[in-house]
Amino acid sequence: MHCSHFFTRFGSGSVYATEQGVVKVDIPDLSRHETTRHKEAPDFEPSEITVHAAHMLQRYFKGERIDFGDIPVVLGGLTPFRQKVLSKIRNLTYGKICSYGQVAELCGSPSAARAVGGALASNPIPVIIPCHRVVASDGRLTGFSAPGGEITKMSLLKMEGVEFKGLLVVTTQLVMHRLPNC
Repeated sequence: MHCSHFFTRFGSGSVYATEQGVVKVDIPDLSRHETTRHKEAPDFEPSEITVHAAHMLQRYFKGERIDFGDIPVVLGGLTPFRQKVLSKIRNLTYGKICSYGQVAELCGSPSAARAVGGALASNPIPVIIPCHRVVASDGRLTGFSAPGGEITKMSLLKMEGVEFKGLLVVTTQLVMHRLPNC
């Protein structure tokens, strides 16, 4: 296992990877007013993958439009359906959103919106696999498993230029038709 850390105005984060790709990302809690640091992992040496991913994440949290598509990820230990969902949403580009139902439909299981939600809740690689870009069909932010929950999710989406009306995403921004089928 390898690890690199990145530092943002919100706090620090960590990227963990094997030789094959990133397996876990810890992001800062954007709901906190003070910055926090993740525990250091001195037993893990950085690798080319973790250094690159950490650099990209640091730039992302500075507000740069980053495409994480070249960062390899490892989704072992997840069911095939969850792997399919997480692989599918990697196609959601910066500032684009879609609904859980749209992801389910694109993956060939139109009635599996809740299962899509479960898959996204198990995402060990937030931001690189952009589960924050999936919302309810009515624009609600129905959870986020990373630190800070829905406040962090909203902050990430606002940082990417997604428009809100109160606590709801403006649903005219949904982009299902722009994602390739599974």
